[in-house]
Amino acid sequence: MVEAIPAWKYFIFGGESANFHEGQPRSYGTTLQTACYLDMESLVWSEIKPESKVAPPPREYASLCYDADDSKLITFGGWHNGWMNDLWCLNVNKVVGPPYSISSIEPNLGRLSGQDHCVITGVGFRDNNPMVYFTPGSVALDAPGKNSVVVPGLWVSGTELTCMTPDFALHGPRECVVQLIMSSKDLTTTHCDFNFFKNTVSHKSLCYGTGLLEDMAVGEPVEFFIQARNEDSENRSSGRDAFSVRIYTDDEEKADIASEIVDNGNGTYTVKY
Repeated sequence: MVEAIPAWKYFIFGGESANFHEGQPRSYGTTLQTACYLDMESLVWSEIKPESKVAPPPREYASLCYDADDSKLITFGGWHNGWMNDLWCLNVNKVVGPPYSISSIEPNLGRLSGQDHCVITGVGFRDNNPMVYFTPGSVALDAPGKNSVVVPGLWVSGTELTCMTPDFALHGPRECVVQLIMSSKDLTTTHCDFNFFKNTVSHKSLCYGTGLLEDMAVGEPVEFFIQARNEDSENRSSGRDAFSVRIYTDDEEKADIASEIVDNGNGTYTVKY
């Protein structure tokens, strides 16, 4: 059993496989050379596929231990028509992962130009130079890649980090995956999805609604709507924009009228005053 984040892993290697029927003579089965693990949270068995085609000879009754520093399973000896005395190592860092994990990022979308404040939650966070990787696509990386855009994270607690999103203009508006590295160790085996959208342009956006009419009832609340649009005059379909609206009287001194802007989360904003 190996401690891993977010769930412990139970490893086995080798052994014997056979069908034993009740009441019939027992016979020797087939000796195996496969390595498997059980995720203790999902209770799902998975086979480990070594990157190298070289594998230990089949065996059973082998000793098995785990090197936590290098994330390696170490097996020695065992039985296969005689006792064996060889030693083998298997790197399982992609299975076990580092001692920290990411579970969510909020918000999970932001401007293409970046500089949106995000809160990242997970476990095992430490104040030791966390780096946040934004990688285009929907597939998490096993190791840092050249397409990733990296920004520093700010440690808050063992379960929370914050960061500012990067400028993602090189890759364009698209989805990406977010992973972490701490103290130059491994990328998290878990990841979160994030989406970059084209920046909203104020002079391309539209305003409409009864709150823009010349004639309105005195002393009654009114409202109008803003449809956010990007530089290509495309309607935005999600929120997260910051609009500033000033409403004032048509007097000589132009007295300001208090207003409230509500993000509807679909690219429109309700201005109430």
